[in-house]
Amino acid sequence: MIRAGWFCSAMCALSIGMAPLATAQTTKASQTDTDAIYDIALSNIILILHHEIGHALIDQFGLPVVGQEEDAVDAFATLLVLDTYEDPGPILLDSAAMWFAFDELSKQEGHEPSYYDEHDLDIQRAYRILCLAHGLDPDTYAEAAKRRAMPDERLETCEYDAALASDSWEVLLEGAQRQGDTPAGAVTVAINSSEEFDDLRQELEYTGVLKDIGEWIDTHYAWPNPMVLEASECGEVNAFYDPAEIKITLCYEMMDELLYVAETLKQ
Repeated sequence: MIRAGWFCSAMCALSIGMAPLATAQTTKASQTDTDAIYDIALSNIILILHHEIGHALIDQFGLPVVGQEEDAVDAFATLLVLDTYEDPGPILLDSAAMWFAFDELSKQEGHEPSYYDEHDLDIQRAYRILCLAHGLDPDTYAEAAKRRAMPDERLETCEYDAALASDSWEVLLEGAQRQGDTPAGAVTVAINSSEEFDDLRQELEYTGVLKDIGEWIDTHYAWPNPMVLEASECGEVNAFYDPAEIKITLCYEMMDELLYVAETLKQ
């Protein structure tokens, strides 16, 4: 799988290259901040795409879901990152921080919580990432969980939650696994043109994130139908799986929003 560490070396190239003239010290500090902002955005792109892959697996393999599907694929995304990335910590902690930030921004803007929504509240999704991560790797994630005031008694039950979710997904995906170490050719990756977001399109293409994720799921899952993994201009801030077209779409508007919120996290 791809690694978060190399993200900014590719994705920041355009932004840093066009920075105004400044002192060497100021430019170095600015580049450091920009690196961090883009790394946070990529972490969230990775987890969002894995969330949508979870939806695709449920649809394409007819997997049963007990409870809300959104909760199930949130857990799937966190577990898959924990299982397949050499250094999942930055991905998961950046993603949790983003959900906490979305919650805070929503409060500042006076939005009422959508208790009826198919998704859990942003703050609940943040805590679920920390809970599952701590449950499978308490040594790595205990400090982050405690900084968010998660009590010890809850952290103990997180270990049970994480083991149960992991075992459940392992059983569910047994028939979806593919034997082989090369892509099967079932997944097509498309980074579509966009006049308004051409800078984001270029940056996403430079990272290779869609290509790498597409190749991984094409190698490890026996998709029964051809599937598309794309980035596109959507007219809304979103990322989604379309079961009619068998397509996962990451919207450039979502990338733009992630970069904006990531910048607030660095202020």
